[in-house]
Amino acid sequence: MNKNDIEKLFRECDRKGKGYLDREDIKVATIRLYGLKMDKYKIERLLSNIPNRVHPGLTLDQFIDFVYSYKHQIDHEDENRETFLILDRTCKGFLNKDDFIRAFERLNIKLNPDAIDSAFKQLDVDGDGRISYRDFDFMMNYVAEE
Repeated sequence: MNKNDIEKLFRECDRKGKGYLDREDIKVATIRLYGLKMDKYKIERLLSNIPNRVHPGLTLDQFIDFVYSYKHQIDHEDENRETFLILDRTCKGFLNKDDFIRAFERLNIKLNPDAIDSAFKQLDVDGDGRISYRDFDFMMNYVAEE
């Protein structure tokens, strides 16, 4: 999507010609852009990260910046989801220790059992022997940002 397309979308989603997109406008814009509805928590986080915010929403320049950065986030989330689904071969919705060991074996990474146990325990936050997608996604994003 080029800058002209983003500007056009901004004007179409700015329901009352306010010069900014409010929370509801942002929901509509993200649905039109990505087919995804941002929840109120993501919108609040987005708006709270804007320095020296004058309006209760996104101006055109802020919206353009958001579109380019959010596209990267979605790609990253999709990549994490695909990786998780590959590792969760039986579609349980979580990874157990066997899935974890098999992942290292498939990647031909030789680790001693203690190192694998330690890594698994760090990810298995609640100690139930399972790594949920949420924990997996957090770990992938944590590693990616360092």
